[in-house]
Amino acid sequence: MNTPNPVISLQENASSFFEKVYSKNIDQMQCKQGCSKCCQTDISIFEVEAQRVRDWFNSLDSEKRNSLRQTWQIEGDKKNCVFLVNDSCTIYEARPLICRTQGLPLYLSSENSLDYCRLNFEKGDPDKSDWLNLERMNTLLSIAAKSIKKDERVRLVKLKKELQAL
Repeated sequence: MNTPNPVISLQENASSFFEKVYSKNIDQMQCKQGCSKCCQTDISIFEVEAQRVRDWFNSLDSEKRNSLRQTWQIEGDKKNCVFLVNDSCTIYEARPLICRTQGLPLYLSSENSLDYCRLNFEKGDPDKSDWLNLERMNTLLSIAAKSIKKDERVRLVKLKKELQAL
């Protein structure tokens, strides 16, 4: 029997939580396709998340893979994520956990602070039930990655180059 990947489960739970919060606060959240304000970074992700991106990419038919490789040749703004093209995520279906939580109200318990996109919740802080405890999520991700012995970090820039070479 195949054991489910705990990182994929965590990603799916985060996506479900985002959808719940978004549906509840749709009039307060600006997150939508074409908004890429949170994608202005060069990040590293756990190897297990990089593997999910690889698996997703390899599951595409050759025409789609070639199309993505062509798309990735477009030079974007250097401050943006390398997978962002024309304000759209080219790996959206397989995006890492951090990308699935952007736009949510993120609670940092160690600092007792709440952070969220300045475009969201302009009328005031959202309900506490809509907060995502960022430290808890990061701890769960780290434990999940270690449990399957894929806790090394991979920069997205390196992952993109690897996918282009496949």
